[in-house]
Amino acid sequence: MRVRGGPRRSWFVASVVGVVCLAGSIALPPAPSLVGAAEGRSTLVPGDDWQVDDPADHGIDAGVLDGARDYAFTDGRNTQGVVVVHGGAIVAEWYAAGAGPASWAASWSVGKSVTSALVGIALDDGLIPSVDEPMTTWYPDWRGTPRESITLLDVLHMESGLAWNEDYDPANLAASDIIAMVATQPDQLAFAASRPAAVPPQTEFNYSSGNTMLLSGVLEQATGRSVRDYADEVLFGPIGMDPVDWWRDAEDHTLTYCCLDTSSRDFARFGLLYLRAGQWGGEQVVPSSWVQDSVTDTATSYSGYGYQWWLDAGGGGIPPYFSARGHDGQFIYVVPSLDLVVVRNGTYVKSECPSVADPNLVYYYPPSGLVPGLGTTPPDNWSDEQFLAPIVEALTGAPVEGAGAAATNPGDPAAIAAGPGPLASAEVAAEAGAAACPNVAEVPVDTTTTAEPSPTTSSQTSTSLTSTTLLRAAATAVSATPTLTG
Repeated sequence: MRVRGGPRRSWFVASVVGVVCLAGSIALPPAPSLVGAAEGRSTLVPGDDWQVDDPADHGIDAGVLDGARDYAFTDGRNTQGVVVVHGGAIVAEWYAAGAGPASWAASWSVGKSVTSALVGIALDDGLIPSVDEPMTTWYPDWRGTPRESITLLDVLHMESGLAWNEDYDPANLAASDIIAMVATQPDQLAFAASRPAAVPPQTEFNYSSGNTMLLSGVLEQATGRSVRDYADEVLFGPIGMDPVDWWRDAEDHTLTYCCLDTSSRDFARFGLLYLRAGQWGGEQVVPSSWVQDSVTDTATSYSGYGYQWWLDAGGGGIPPYFSARGHDGQFIYVVPSLDLVVVRNGTYVKSECPSVADPNLVYYYPPSGLVPGLGTTPPDNWSDEQFLAPIVEALTGAPVEGAGAAATNPGDPAAIAAGPGPLASAEVAAEAGAAACPNVAEVPVDTTTTAEPSPTTSSQTSTSLTSTTLLRAAATAVSATPTLTG
């Protein structure tokens, strides 16, 4: 059993959504490995505060490095913050006007990678027997159905075979399970658990926020605690992520597929933890074997995904890397061979309300720029290669071919849809702000990250959707969705 240290931390999580990815739609090269990359790597991690170094002290060409800032903060890319960590120290960080190191940033599906870490910790604690454990251990009503052969490993790999549509295409709203879950479901765990089997497990990769929501139930039952409380003790506290705020549904289930709010600097802590193979200041927070397995290609139907982490073999001068990725352009890139972590967060205005998705999530956490002055805003376009190329070149001195890549990344399963979605209408804008926090009668929670006010915090009374408007729009979006039972 590990000995854990560090004070308990308050924490908050934001939501994340992606787009559907079907088996065979993307073929990536073999996954990067941590094995062999650790030699010569720094062991430095931050304490309460980060070490901030001049790029030149790390042999980094600051002029070339600025190319990443120029790319990220081009008009229309809606970047809120970028943090570049090399050798365990911050060598560059840039923020949009009005934002800074203390500003709230959103995770969307970056939260999936955090959830994976918690599963690994719980397994190491003996609370979960094995990744080969059948999901019927936690969902016994699946016994005697086609779902009874699904294992925890299948869920981690997005190969459960459960029916799920993660499509955010406005033309396909009625068929989208993710829209139904975030816009209409007070008990999101029950909704995810109700999905029927579509194909046998391990036969098809299907990116599914429903799969990761199932891990909320697994962790709750395995630990006997809320996922939020467990994460606070075993993960956020030990690595100094503070504050963190993780959203939950109306039935108090942590939204493990998304919605973990913290600062860009604290997202960098999490990336650095995986770069350090799960070790933090002499403490093994996440088992090193779990970190390695998480970023190794072991899935049967898709080569670009581990345990809730995306895998990329690089190319054109960019070394192999793995990444946590979320809707509207939330990224944690980890490049082991360069001892490098890079975080990019998009524009995010946090609700002043408690982090309870009641009656639904979209009311408080609208994606895709649906509500001006609230939620997350996507970039018009984004290329991993164009963003990472100047950072890699500044470190290595070698030109990187990716600098000439197209402005969008067709191989990115979390590709960002340009522009606002179907709820961004004149009616929504006109009716925004009539209700403050329908999920609680008390005074709204403090939405500042420190004593310093967060510049990206919204007054819900002036920018949120009314319940009537949101629910009418949500009902229209999913009115034709068939009821699915399993």
